[in-house]
Amino acid sequence: MKNIALQPTATFDELLAAARNKFGAIKFEEVKVGDQIFELAQIADMPAYLDKLVNKARGGKKIDLPLWAKIWPSSLVLGFYALKFKAAEGAKFLEVGTDGGLCGMIAASRGYEVVLADTDDDALLFARLNASRNKLDEKISMHKVDFAETDLEEKFNYILGCEILHRDDVAQSLPGFIGRHLVEAKDSEVLLAMDKKRGGKKFFEQTKESYRLMRQEVPFAGNAGEGKSIVSLVRMGVK
Repeated sequence: MKNIALQPTATFDELLAAARNKFGAIKFEEVKVGDQIFELAQIADMPAYLDKLVNKARGGKKIDLPLWAKIWPSSLVLGFYALKFKAAEGAKFLEVGTDGGLCGMIAASRGYEVVLADTDDDALLFARLNASRNKLDEKISMHKVDFAETDLEEKFNYILGCEILHRDDVAQSLPGFIGRHLVEAKDSEVLLAMDKKRGGKKFFEQTKESYRLMRQEVPFAGNAGEGKSIVSLVRMGVK
C-alpha cells in the first residue's frame, strides 16, 4: 500500500490515524531550538512497541528498530545551526534520513523550500505528521529514496543529514546521491551531524577529493540522567 505520507492531500487526522494504527498511542513532545518551539510526534509507549518487535524476531522475521523516532542530540545541534546560519537567497534544502524532519522544518520555518527524503516509510510518515502538526506543509514535500539509484531531478543549495552514516550501505551510496543533487556553487554545502563515536570514515574517504571539509566538535548535555556527548558538526563545500 502506498505510504500516506507521500499523498499530497493527506490530512493531519489521516496521518495521525495511520501512525496510531501501527504504533499505538502517539504523543507530541515540545522541542525548543533557539527561540523556536516545535512539536514532534513520539511513540507514547516505546517499550511496548519494542516488545512487539522482539516477539516478531522470535518468529524469525526481520525487524527494523525505529531509530528515526528518537530525538538525537545531533538533530538539535544541526537544527540550531540551520536556524542561525546565513543561507543563500531563495535557497532550496534537502534533508536526508529525516529523523522526524526537525532540521528540515527549521529551514522551512525560515521561509525556504524543503524536501525531506528517506528510505523508510515510517520515518517519512512521522516527518510528514510533524510537518503538518507544525503547519509547515506548504514549504515541505516528501520523497522516498534509494540513495544508490534515486534521482530527484532537481538540485539543492544545502543538503542536511543527522546520524545518516551509521549504515555501511548508506555511507557507500550517499556520495553519489549528493553529487547528483547538490548545486555546484561556492556557497552550497552539505551539513552533517553525528555522534563523534560514529565518524563515517568510509564516507569521508570517498568525498575528500571533491569537497572541502570543516569539522567542529560540539559538547552536548542532555536531560538529567542522559549524560553528555560530543556531536561532530561537519560542513562540506564543493571545491
